[in-house]
Amino acid sequence: MRDELPLSGSWATLRELEIIKTIIEVKTVTSAAEILGVSQPAISRALTQIETKSGVKFFNRKSGKLIPTSNAIALYDEILVIYNSFSKLNNLKWEKKKNHLKIVTTPTLAYNFLIPLTSNFKKEHPELSIKLDIVTSSQLLTQLNERNADVALGDSSLENTAMKYDTYPLRKIKMVCAMNAFDPLVSKDVVTSDDLKNRDIITFTNRNIARSKLDHIFKTSEIDNNVIIEVPDSLSALGFVRENIGISILPSFPASIINEHQVILRDFSPEIYNSISFFVLSDTINVNTSNFIEYIYNHQPGKDRFSYPITQ
Repeated sequence: MRDELPLSGSWATLRELEIIKTIIEVKTVTSAAEILGVSQPAISRALTQIETKSGVKFFNRKSGKLIPTSNAIALYDEILVIYNSFSKLNNLKWEKKKNHLKIVTTPTLAYNFLIPLTSNFKKEHPELSIKLDIVTSSQLLTQLNERNADVALGDSSLENTAMKYDTYPLRKIKMVCAMNAFDPLVSKDVVTSDDLKNRDIITFTNRNIARSKLDHIFKTSEIDNNVIIEVPDSLSALGFVRENIGISILPSFPASIINEHQVILRDFSPEIYNSISFFVLSDTINVNTSNFIEYIYNHQPGKDRFSYPITQ
């Protein structure tokens, strides 16, 4: 550990430290004045003022030269640290931070809802570079936690106790019964769990967060349903319903905004509700993310028969 210099008060500016450093290196006032671009008397006055303010003698005069004292040598080491720091700042290659936004969501929300709105958002923010990843609902928060996305959109019931994230609710959604336009259940306004008896059912795989809710309904209703196909998402389920392979209980949104004449949606009883939200890591919210969330919220479809925006 270095001995502390016997300095008093705020005694030196950067310019004064530069004068001490230069004198130590060239050993004469004349040479120091030439290097610093000032007169010799100005350097002499400055040195006198420095030693007076600090209460420390930095140089001994001998044969026309200034010989640094031990205090000056100790101070010189500290001055070099300061100058090296400034040198690093001067040589730093400043790079303009890329103006980007990374989004992750599920297939159904992406293709039928988020992509059209994100396209319009991009048109209003041409300077913004956007990356959209599409994953299963079970992977959403993992992608967020691994910093592969700035914002995730998915089912509000997703959770990860090991993460610190904020949620921004977007829309309340009712589960509905989706059927082909020629299905006999089209004549009903409300399809009940009893109507599913002996019917071919298209449901979700266990990776889809809605599967557990549907299994609970079937179990409590004591329905021995005939599951013929398991799919990862609503988009896939609607494809099989369109081909009249079976019926499916699925989230009404964004199914309700798809222009699909071959698929009919009906209310389902008992009622099942869920919602979708944006997820953002608590320490990563930025202006691009905030603007994007606000834009999607303000430009999402209004209230319909099966879903509605959640008031913020």
